[in-house]
Amino acid sequence: MRKYRFSTQRILRSIALLSILFAANLLPIGIRAQTGDRQILNRTAVADTAVERLLAQRQAIRAGTDGQALESAIDPKTYILGPGDGVYLDVYSAHFLDQDLTVTPEGRIIVPRTGQIDVAGLTVPEAEKKINVLLARDYKNPQAYLSLRRLRTMKVSVLGEVLSPGVHQATAMMRVSEVINRAGDLTEKSSLRNIEIHRTDGSLRTKADLIKYYNTGDLSANPVLEGGDVIIVPRAMQMVMISGSVGMPGTLEYADGDKLSSLIALAKGLRPGARTDSVEIARFSAEDPLHARRMYVNYASGEDPEIKEGDVISIRGTSQYHLPRVVSVAGEVLFPGKYSIEVGETKLSDVLRRAGGVLPTGSLDEAVVLRRAGIGSWESDPEFLMIDRLRGLDEKRISDDQFNYYMARARQLGRSVMIVNFRALLEKGDASQDIVMRDEDSVWVPRARGFVSVIGSVNNQGNVSYTEGATFRDYVERAGGYTSGADRSSVRVINSRTSSYINPRSDGDYKIGPGDTIVVPAEHSEFWKNFELATAITAQVLTILAGIFLLSRK
Repeated sequence: MRKYRFSTQRILRSIALLSILFAANLLPIGIRAQTGDRQILNRTAVADTAVERLLAQRQAIRAGTDGQALESAIDPKTYILGPGDGVYLDVYSAHFLDQDLTVTPEGRIIVPRTGQIDVAGLTVPEAEKKINVLLARDYKNPQAYLSLRRLRTMKVSVLGEVLSPGVHQATAMMRVSEVINRAGDLTEKSSLRNIEIHRTDGSLRTKADLIKYYNTGDLSANPVLEGGDVIIVPRAMQMVMISGSVGMPGTLEYADGDKLSSLIALAKGLRPGARTDSVEIARFSAEDPLHARRMYVNYASGEDPEIKEGDVISIRGTSQYHLPRVVSVAGEVLFPGKYSIEVGETKLSDVLRRAGGVLPTGSLDEAVVLRRAGIGSWESDPEFLMIDRLRGLDEKRISDDQFNYYMARARQLGRSVMIVNFRALLEKGDASQDIVMRDEDSVWVPRARGFVSVIGSVNNQGNVSYTEGATFRDYVERAGGYTSGADRSSVRVINSRTSSYINPRSDGDYKIGPGDTIVVPAEHSEFWKNFELATAITAQVLTILAGIFLLSRK
């Protein structure tokens, strides 16, 4: 027997070389599968050394999937293997066989040192079963497992109404919409509901309905592609219309097999309050394409007829369904805010009570109810607009009758104050002042001002402390009296709540309240006309500002 001589230096050099090969994972499989001079894997033994477990763990770390985005976990029971798919083989009883494998262009998996199997068209579990049969020829109970590592790339054709028709690259598990995006997306004339997917032999494999997919999330309407598929996007030619109480009324593309329920789903479903017991369908016939025949469907009871191209579907809805009806309360109340009302039932006192009542700092004499619903607008009166244009050109072109009409309409259109005596309502319980509230009404309780303004031809214009029962003459006197040029016969009082012009001489019953303004004009024939023209809108500044404040918070 030939003797070998080993030196310590040669042994250490060999150990270092083996360590480097293990670290770099370059050691041949046959060597890695042996310890000493004996192979440990055979039909009667199972490899389970620490070294082999370490190697299997390191290979498993590198066997993760690539960076392809997936919409969900792939079901191995349904995924069909094909050329280019990358799989990871994990053999429990022979870890040295653990490795990455790729399905060949012929549709095979080659297991080194063992053999090959055909896997094209098989699911992962089916291929796994065939590999176990192959390994069982050399290993006892091999327990081999396959897992997907990379999804194959493939070529598909996109033709028709797309911006970049032709052959495009795709990966397995890609859906029709994704490949159409790669083809530059659809054109304005593209059909979204009648997209056809053909096999390489020209036969129709399936259809795509992207409107159904986008609107309802039905994945079956956006199928997964296979290698060699030909996607044909035709022009949208057939339409139906759905209107009324649906989420997205309008014109929709028609597809064979559409039913009333499917069109409602595509229109984002029914809106609350939809009347489905009498859905109207207008249908044109081939014999008379100009006149539609109407039929009524009780969808609520389960009737779900098939829809035809050109049908017009009308679904009525309750206009007042769950319509919020609220009033706003602001100013000197305990709990300002919005309060719901019952139409025809809720009264002013109910709303004030729910708002906590009027605070001691509030002015009952100046409080107002503002109503904008049904008041009218400037644009709805052409006569008013015509006079307004004439006034802007030359005031002399306006007759007295036109001026009077203009002023009356200006006050009517610009004023939204309801006549309510808050003091009589709250202090005396006068039910005649307890008006029924309407939707969008606003209640404004200002802080008590406690003064009366005196302006115009008086010696000391300004604010005079309010005294209950005092007349306009008392306030003029406290403002220093009339000037020498005052027109005493034309004194007017502007009501703080309604902005009405009142002649205190002829209206003996009127009582001046806090916030009122006493205007003393000068002796000039055109004073009041010019004054009213200048203040037709601004005379109500406080009231209108209060209204704008309340209504803008809705």
